[in-house]
Amino acid sequence: MIDTMNWNEPVVMGEAAEDGSGRCRLDTGMLLSQPAMHALMNNRNACNNFALAADDDQLAFEKCIQIATNLTCKPLHQGVRYEVWRGAERADSPAAHDSIEDWKHSPAFKRALAVPRLLSDADASALHDYFVRVEMQRADREIIKMEAELSRLAEQEARETGEAISWPPALPPYAKPPNRYQVSTWEYFTMTELFRSEPNQNVRRLEGKDFDDVAEVVVAARQQVESEEPELEFVQLRNGYRVFDPRRGMDYMVDLTYRKTVNEMPEVDNRFESDNEAAHEESLKEIVVERRVHVSRMIASTQLMNQAPYVKEDTDVTVVIPVASEKDVLPARKLLARQARLCLFPTEEARKTRMVVAVFPLIESRSVTAITNDMEELKRRCKRSLLETDVLPVHPAVSTEGKGTAAAAALDDAVDRYGANTIYLLLSPHADVQKEFFDRARINTIKHYQVFFPVPFVEYHPTISGMEMTEKEEKETPTEQAREAALSRLRDGVEPKRKRTLIVQKEHGRFDSQDFSCFAVYGVDYVTARAKFGQNERRNDLISAFLGQDSIHVLRAVEPTLRIRYHKRSCDMESIDTEDIARCLDSKKENVAAKDQLAKLLFHEK
Repeated sequence: MIDTMNWNEPVVMGEAAEDGSGRCRLDTGMLLSQPAMHALMNNRNACNNFALAADDDQLAFEKCIQIATNLTCKPLHQGVRYEVWRGAERADSPAAHDSIEDWKHSPAFKRALAVPRLLSDADASALHDYFVRVEMQRADREIIKMEAELSRLAEQEARETGEAISWPPALPPYAKPPNRYQVSTWEYFTMTELFRSEPNQNVRRLEGKDFDDVAEVVVAARQQVESEEPELEFVQLRNGYRVFDPRRGMDYMVDLTYRKTVNEMPEVDNRFESDNEAAHEESLKEIVVERRVHVSRMIASTQLMNQAPYVKEDTDVTVVIPVASEKDVLPARKLLARQARLCLFPTEEARKTRMVVAVFPLIESRSVTAITNDMEELKRRCKRSLLETDVLPVHPAVSTEGKGTAAAAALDDAVDRYGANTIYLLLSPHADVQKEFFDRARINTIKHYQVFFPVPFVEYHPTISGMEMTEKEEKETPTEQAREAALSRLRDGVEPKRKRTLIVQKEHGRFDSQDFSCFAVYGVDYVTARAKFGQNERRNDLISAFLGQDSIHVLRAVEPTLRIRYHKRSCDMESIDTEDIARCLDSKKENVAAKDQLAKLLFHEK
């Protein structure tokens, strides 16, 4: 009622006192508009003169509102009457919670806004429950009316356009794909397995949220079937399909198996009752029937997210490259050399980029000297780009066998030295980045709001993917000879030598969504997340530190300008997180080569 009225004028709405004074009664409640409330606050001192002299607090309060607002009680405002039900005021009447069943037949009670003189909490609770049921029934009637109207409009539109009526009512039909490459794929599922359209995995166990989703859909489908055919006995879910449409939500097709008892006995003579009963029992037969149910889980309970803070690309970035062992030295030096080549045609830069190589104690002094010389050359070539370089000695308090532990130790010392108010971009020594990647790291990393974990393009084993031969050599070398040569190099453990440029193609690698070796984060957000890990915890990556936080969230995006060169990846099997170990092993296995490349290598073509 309040939402349908205009309250911009001063008004006090309620039940007027019987003495004709024009004040509103407090025991039946009153509604004050915002202008009336403002007048009451400004003139509240006028109540002091008679409030102390009054014997009745209720009477004093009623007069205070009348005098301070200088308004007369209005039982009728904008065509709406302030209705009061007085069935509970009679001395001989039972309690309200015992009388509602009788009151509900009165039209005046249904229109009531206030019921005074309640005797207990049970009265208030009973009244509340009753009017909630009234509102729900009213809402149900409006929903039924709206569904009928939507069905009428859908039928009219179908007649005009010639298209089929979409189901459920008011939902748009399935989106038409712009081309054959964007056709929606249905996922097949049973109660134990889920078959998804993924390039490297055909089937996964049905568990977690997917299991809860399927179980809830099966229950809804069973309720629909068994309400129409109660004689059926449920056996099992045969199979099901689901597909997501951004306009409709999730749609399902569920095939249910039921058992049904039928009587195949023809009509018999009732004179032979005992024989008929025996024949009847023998004629009962159980048959299996299938029922397909279409279920739709519409998109509901949507909410607008808070607007992302405004960010610019002029933020300073500190790039941290951890070098924890000697095998990381050469890849890190190649990364610095590629960065130096990007500065052959330098441009004026107003943003500062700091390149830091975090060197661990296991690195030999001659390797540290070589890295230092590379950093000086990089700084000289990128002088106009405001590039700073530094070699940061890291002295971790614990073992750094886990990659995540080494990354944490490098970031810990970097934040301590350079401060927490800048963006830190952690790069793997095996990374190959383009200049545009730094801009994306700046724009996607937001202080106190967002951490950026790009999905890198990970290179396959060059020997298996054919990157060890040039295109000319590949054409001139017979297939079987190339296969035998590749197998021989793999058996001997020969280090692969790439002869082609690494480009983003499915023959050269894949986007690894389980690789979290590179990420960008503000120093202050890293310090907050770092507190989740103990100093002695060994991990393969740091993604779990940023999960489950209320203040910031993780942004993942495919990043073609971030490529990870092939290297023999090792997983720390002593990590305290089993999911961390499983993720590392899966990533290591999938990044060896594509399945068709492995098949061509292992099986001879006839």
